[in-house]
Amino acid sequence: MNHAPCLKHRLLLPACAVLWLAAAALGLAEPAPPADGILDDTRALTPETHRQLAEELREFSQDLKCDAWFMASSFPPAGTTVRRQAQATRHAWSAARSAVLMAYDRASNGTAMSFSPDFWDRYPAAELVEIMQETRRIQTDTKLALDERLALATRYWVDRLRSMESVRLRQSLWLQRGEKTFAVTIPAMLAGGAVIAALLGFMSRRRSAREGRRFLFPDVQVGMRFGAAYGGGVTSEIKTNAGAH
Repeated sequence: MNHAPCLKHRLLLPACAVLWLAAAALGLAEPAPPADGILDDTRALTPETHRQLAEELREFSQDLKCDAWFMASSFPPAGTTVRRQAQATRHAWSAARSAVLMAYDRASNGTAMSFSPDFWDRYPAAELVEIMQETRRIQTDTKLALDERLALATRYWVDRLRSMESVRLRQSLWLQRGEKTFAVTIPAMLAGGAVIAALLGFMSRRRSAREGRRFLFPDVQVGMRFGAAYGGGVTSEIKTNAGAH
């Protein structure tokens, strides 16, 4: 009679073990976001480089008003590429906030960048793709030590994005100034156009009045000369001989 409870306990133990392993795997797949923006489980960065990059990422986050992350790992989840790991980690750490993350997998020596959707709306897609490609190229330069490669790659995309943001802000300022100038110019142009139209209308009315006016010779009483019905009333004398009387 006591065999049934024992059987239940035996079945529960494997189930609990499976749940615990699943929870552990989930915890490994989504580590907690680092306070300084850098998660380096592989010790790829020296302590000094770690400190410098953390400060630079903090300043970058303040300047662009976004999250900036760096993650270095050795054992990504099975079947997960570095790119997918970067996307999943960025979403886990920043959710819907504006964010950029650089991921490095030491096992494959691969890197990947992940940008939140607003980055693709804010900047040209071609430039973001170029950042991803150049970051990968810098990291694979074996002439430099791993610590130097990762620091150089991180500083590259930090500086490049900061420059792109400066360009975007200047263009936005130019557009705002252009809109203000347009708003001031259009009323002035409309007012000037109204004055010109009024002058043209006034001149057109004067011309019409002038064209409708007729000038006639006055009626003059002229006597007939030599009985001609239409003879002139004015005569002239022409002397052909200076001595004639």
